[in-house]
Amino acid sequence: MKTRVLLVDDEKLERVLIRKGYPWEENGFEIIGEASSGEEALEFFDIKEPDIVLTDINMPFMDGLVLTEKIRQRSEKCRVVIITGYREFDYARRACQLGVKDFILKPVNINEIATIIENIKEELKLEEGHHEEYKKLKETAAENQDIVIESFLQRLVENRIEEEVAKYKLSMYDFEDLQKRCICINISPLVKDKANEEETLEYSKKILQMIQDKYKQSVSFIHYLCNIILYLYGDEADHGYDIAKEIKDRINNEIKIDVDMGISLIENGFHGIAKAYRQSVKAISASVIIGRNCCITYKEYAEIKKDDGGKIDINWKDFEFNVENCLEAKVEEYINEYTNVIKNAGVTDTGYLKLMAMNMLSKAATVLTKHGKSLGQLVGEEYLYEEVSKIETVSEMNLCLKKIIKPILEYSDSMRTRKSNKLIDQALEYIEKHLYEQTLTLKTIAGKVFVNESYLSRIFKQEMGESLIEYITRKRIEQSIILLNTTDLKAYEIAEQIGISDPHYFSICFKKQVGVTIKEYKKPKF
Repeated sequence: MKTRVLLVDDEKLERVLIRKGYPWEENGFEIIGEASSGEEALEFFDIKEPDIVLTDINMPFMDGLVLTEKIRQRSEKCRVVIITGYREFDYARRACQLGVKDFILKPVNINEIATIIENIKEELKLEEGHHEEYKKLKETAAENQDIVIESFLQRLVENRIEEEVAKYKLSMYDFEDLQKRCICINISPLVKDKANEEETLEYSKKILQMIQDKYKQSVSFIHYLCNIILYLYGDEADHGYDIAKEIKDRINNEIKIDVDMGISLIENGFHGIAKAYRQSVKAISASVIIGRNCCITYKEYAEIKKDDGGKIDINWKDFEFNVENCLEAKVEEYINEYTNVIKNAGVTDTGYLKLMAMNMLSKAATVLTKHGKSLGQLVGEEYLYEEVSKIETVSEMNLCLKKIIKPILEYSDSMRTRKSNKLIDQALEYIEKHLYEQTLTLKTIAGKVFVNESYLSRIFKQEMGESLIEYITRKRIEQSIILLNTTDLKAYEIAEQIGISDPHYFSICFKKQVGVTIKEYKKPKF
């Protein structure tokens, strides 16, 4: 086993000189990575713990000594070698206290590096076999790391992570081959009680373990809603369908459940990762036509869909917005428009109608996914399958869509109410703190609670029975009455204190709210 080395220097040229200047592989070493900062180095350390860290001492944000201290907190085994141009005694003394193995002064001498790392390698050989306790701790850390990796993969396939960050993580986790060519297999367990998430998750874990035990040229994880996502790369990508069929048969025979499986085309490059996932999702939706417990390729899905007689040009983002905000009339308009386009295209194939119904339902169900729920969990997998399978005409498709989308709207409304209450609480809290500031506006409040102005205005009036501006004005006028009763301040001074810059506008608001002018209000009541 080769001795693992991590190079850390904020200057790329220095890292290149060290990497290229010494035959690492020939001498039993492996450069497991390069880091341009202490933070990056620690990320690498937590994923692929090195045996030796060669680090510059002078780096921004986290210098080599701080990095060494953090490495010591993680491992006593790793040897740290400091590369520095500093000759001061204080640095050397602190480095010795932290357990730095050796120093290399700049400019770097490759022969000096070779001597130091060869000595360290011999020391490490003598210490092998004495770290059982360390290994146990490492296993615990690995379990936590699995969660981090799963979260990354979930965001990667959904295209919810910046490309530069994603590529860096792919390299760090040894998943770089995914970017060359890959095929995605999407596995959906057909558990009778899909609403029982714990039971479904247990089945998903068994399937995942089965996959990871056998297929080495692969990346697999449990995605949202307990679907198992398997990426094959290298030679195994060429046998995607056969491998999927083999996995399905094993799941049926050994785990004793049925599964729907969607298989993408082989895709290339970084963007091919998310593209392959999307294809697998579309392929699996064709199960309403082809049948359950089947391996369905994206090619089969495309064959069914190609008879559409023309592109269905629907504004899906607006449709999803209307579903999420429970605008039932608007949603029905979209359903009618969608089915009319299909009707006018003269498509009569029932398989195509079922597939297009699933297409719209999957779009509507995105609001459920945001809350960790699937359409199958909401209405029942069997019910969903049976209702879509009954579609024979465009009219039946229209009725089916309205029938199944209705519970989505109801669920969305219940979640929206909870969200609205929280949103209003946040807005009220901000208003209370800043009520008497002249800069308090609908725009500033909306910005503080992270929603647009029109949405906040609509929700506020719906929940509070008055507009946000009316609420602020009422609270300010209430305070002005207290000041009129307890102080000798003039009207313009009170206006200024309650956050209204224009005294005339203050007078108008006061009359509207109280029913009398400020002058009339101040008259003696007897």
